[in-house]
Amino acid sequence: MRPDRTCPTAPGANVGRRRAPAAGRPGSRLALAVEGFNSSDAARVVAGLSRTLGEPSVSIGAAAGSGGEVRITVAWDLCWYQWGVDTDDPRRGVFALANGGEVSELDGSARQWNGGVAEGGRVYLGRSGRRAVGRRRRFGRRKILR
Repeated sequence: MRPDRTCPTAPGANVGRRRAPAAGRPGSRLALAVEGFNSSDAARVVAGLSRTLGEPSVSIGAAAGSGGEVRITVAWDLCWYQWGVDTDDPRRGVFALANGGEVSELDGSARQWNGGVAEGGRVYLGRSGRRAVGRRRRFGRRKILR
């Protein structure tokens, strides 16, 4: 007889347990890197630069030559910064890779803008639900006739 996995009392039931993300999946690796970046001093650097330079473009992707390393690129019109996050070795933390003055200096994979920056310099992967800065709805005044 096979155990009933839907019954909470059955041996091996998965009730109340969350499955850990599979380390081999690229999406989970990127999510881990974003989490590590957001809890580091690098997020504060991005927050300070964003206050001065405006909203940046963000690219989050696998670094070439390393299976567990993720490269986070944050770029403005005047400069760019890159950080690495080693998801295989969390003790390594977030580390600076490079910086420069022109976005054209970046390779093509680092210019695949797939993220953004929220308050506090926190990066995110994908699109945010918030509207872009500078896009405001305009309401016209109505003249009240008496």
